[in-house]
Amino acid sequence: MSLSFLHPALLWGLAAAAIPLAIHLFHRRRPKAVPFPAIDFVMQARRETERRLRLRRILLFAARTALLAAAALAIARPRLSTPEASAAPGPAGPAATAVVLDTSASMAYRLGGRTLLDRARDDVLEVLASLGPDEPATVVICGGEGAPQADPPGFDRLALRRLVADAGQGFAHSDLTTCVTAAVRALGDPAAAATSRRRLVVATDLTASAWRLDAPPPVVTTAAGALRPEVVLLDAPRGERLGNRWVGGLVAEPEPAAGAHGYRIGVTVNGEGVEAERDVPLLLRIGAGKDERTVLRSLLELPASGSTRKALAHDFAVGGPAVVTVALPPDALPEDDALTLVVDVPRDVKVLVVNGAPSAVRHRDAAYFLEAALSGPASPVRPTVVDAEGFAKARLGDYDVVMLLDLRAPGPKAAELTAFVENGGGLFVAMGDDVDPDRYDAEVGGLLPAPLHVVKTAAERGTPGAEAKAARLAEIDWDHPALRVFTGQAREGLESVRAWRYMLLKPGAKEGGARVLARYDDGAPALVEARRGKGRVMLFASTLDPEWSDWTIRTSFLPAMQRIAAWLAGSLDERRSAPGVVGAPRPLELPAGSSLAAVVGPDGRERREFAARGGGAAEGPPVFTPDRPGLWQVKVRDRATGGERLDPALAFSAWPDPRESDTRRLEPAELTAWFGGEALARVASDGKPSGTREVPLWSWLLLLAVGAFLAEGLLVS
Repeated sequence: MSLSFLHPALLWGLAAAAIPLAIHLFHRRRPKAVPFPAIDFVMQARRETERRLRLRRILLFAARTALLAAAALAIARPRLSTPEASAAPGPAGPAATAVVLDTSASMAYRLGGRTLLDRARDDVLEVLASLGPDEPATVVICGGEGAPQADPPGFDRLALRRLVADAGQGFAHSDLTTCVTAAVRALGDPAAAATSRRRLVVATDLTASAWRLDAPPPVVTTAAGALRPEVVLLDAPRGERLGNRWVGGLVAEPEPAAGAHGYRIGVTVNGEGVEAERDVPLLLRIGAGKDERTVLRSLLELPASGSTRKALAHDFAVGGPAVVTVALPPDALPEDDALTLVVDVPRDVKVLVVNGAPSAVRHRDAAYFLEAALSGPASPVRPTVVDAEGFAKARLGDYDVVMLLDLRAPGPKAAELTAFVENGGGLFVAMGDDVDPDRYDAEVGGLLPAPLHVVKTAAERGTPGAEAKAARLAEIDWDHPALRVFTGQAREGLESVRAWRYMLLKPGAKEGGARVLARYDDGAPALVEARRGKGRVMLFASTLDPEWSDWTIRTSFLPAMQRIAAWLAGSLDERRSAPGVVGAPRPLELPAGSSLAAVVGPDGRERREFAARGGGAAEGPPVFTPDRPGLWQVKVRDRATGGERLDPALAFSAWPDPRESDTRRLEPAELTAWFGGEALARVASDGKPSGTREVPLWSWLLLLAVGAFLAEGLLVS
C-alpha cells in the first residue's frame, strides 16, 4: 500500500491550516489581574460558563483547521494504491520483455507541467528497474513511419536506460502498429528462448491515430509455434482526456483589392475535445527570426469540435519570397498552434512599352489601354511608354520587360533586343496595321516564337454579322502561370474575346520550342510563348487596341496583362512546392553552379550532414527530411568562389502532421481486444506495469472539507 499525490507541488497549501491557530493566538488576551471584591460573585459565574464553552471553542478551532487542511490536500489529489492480482496473468517464470516508447509529436502534450513523454520515460525506466536478473529486455523507440530498429533482448540494463534517457521528443507521426510488430518480432530471437514468457510493454498516450487495428495483431514466432505475448499498455495521460486546438490549414492567394502586393491568407482552425470559445485571438506574422513582426490581430469563434475558417488580407511591402505565419495562443500542445508558409510575392516589374502607332485620340492609341491596365493601384508593374523614336534611345538594361505594340520593326535596336532577351529579359509583341512581317523575320526572326506570315481578316468590323463571324479564343491553356488566375466564371472574360483581324504564323512553330497558350476557333495560334536563352518571349497575334480585337474591353484584359508582364520578368514562375509534413522527404532544386552547404532549421541550428548528398545532374537534387515543424532555410555554396549564402527562393516550411494533432483516444477495451483480450492485455492507467488498485482520496477530503464547513457554521451560530 502506498500513498501518492497527482500534484505534489500544491502541498504548500497545507500552510493555510495554520491560519486559525494564528488568529487564535493573535486574539488571545492576557488581562492583568486587579482585585475587586464587589464583582467576585460575577467572576465565579463566568468561570462556570467558561468550562461549558471551552469544548465548543476547541471544536470550532478543529473544524476551521480541518476545513483548510482538507481543501489543500484535495487540490494535491492524493491517491492510495494497493497491489492486486494482474489483469493479464501469465505462466510463472522469467519473461523476455520488449518495451516500446512512443516519442511522436502528440507526446509533447503537457499535463501538470510535464510532457507525456516525460511521464512515459519515467514509466519505462521503472519497468526496466523491476526486471529480474534473468529477464532479458529490449527497448524500441517509436517516433516515425518506418519500422524502427529492434535489437534482440539482452541484459545490458545500463545501455537500455541510457537509450530511454536519451530519447528526445519527436515531431513526426508514429505508427505504433509497426513499432509493436517490430518489438514482438525481436522477442522471437533465440536470445529470448531461455525464458518461459514473452511480454510487451508499450508506453504511449493511446491516441487513436497511432494505431491500425485493421492489421493482424503481432505474435511471437518461436520454435514451438506462434505465441501471443502478454501486453501491458502504460497510459501516459493516466486516463485524462486530451483536448486540443490547432491551425490545420494555410493558403495564400493574390488579392488585388489589398494592394499592389496584396494577398488573402486563408486559415483553417480545428478543435477537438475543447470548450467552445469566442474571441480567440489569431495573429498574422510576417518575416522570420529577428525580422518577424505581427502585422494583424484578428478574433475568431472556435467550436468545441470541428473546424472554422478565417480570411486575413495583407499587402506586402516588396515582392519576392515572404514568410507568413498564422498563430493561435499556445495550449497544452503548442507545436501545432502555428503554421508557416513561404509565399512568392511578385516583385515590381519595370516595363518599357513601345507605342508604334500613337494617336491623339486616346482610345485609338495603341498603348492607351495597356498603360491603363499596367498602372493600376494594385499592379506590381511600373510601365514607361515611349514611341519608336524614344525606343531607339532607350537603355533596355534598365527594364525587365519590353512590349512592342504595332511597331513596324525593331530596326537598329534588333541586336540589343536579342541580347536583352537572351540575358534574361522579357519581350511581348502585339500586332497592328504598321507591322512589317518580312522585316521582323529578317531582324529578329529567331527571337520570335514563330515567324510572322500574313494578316487574316475574319470579318470587317462594323459590317452586318461581324460579331458572329469574328474569331473567338479557344483551346486556352488555363494551367499556364500567366493564365492560372482565371478560374470558374472568370474564364468567360477570355473566352468572350473577339478578333476581326489577326496575324497568321508560319507553320513549324513547335520546332522553335514554342508553346501555344490560346488559339482562335479556326486553329490559328492567338497567344504563343517561347524561351530564348535565359529570357522569355510572348506574341499576341492581334492588337491591344480596339482596331483588330475587343480584348481591351473585356474583364480579363487587366489581370492578364499584369500577369503576362510578371511572367515575362520571371517573377511569376511555376508554383512553389506545397509545404510537406514533418518527416516527409523534400527534394531541393538548387540553382545552377551551386551546391548544398547546409539546411538551417527553425531552431537556428545548421544541418550540414546533408550537404554531402550532392546535387549534380547525374545524382539528382539532394533530398532533405525535416524533423520539426516551422521554417527551414537553405544555404548554398557557389562552386566557383566557395562562398556560402542563404537562398530565400529555396526556403520551405514543414507542417505538423495532422494525425498527431488529433488527440482523440482509443477505448482501452478496444485496444486490449486487438491484442487478445483481458486474458493477455491490459491498460495501466497509473503508469505502472504491475496491477494496482487505486483509491482516489481527494474526493473524500472534499467531503471532509464540506462537513467541516457545516460544523463551523453550527458552532458559530
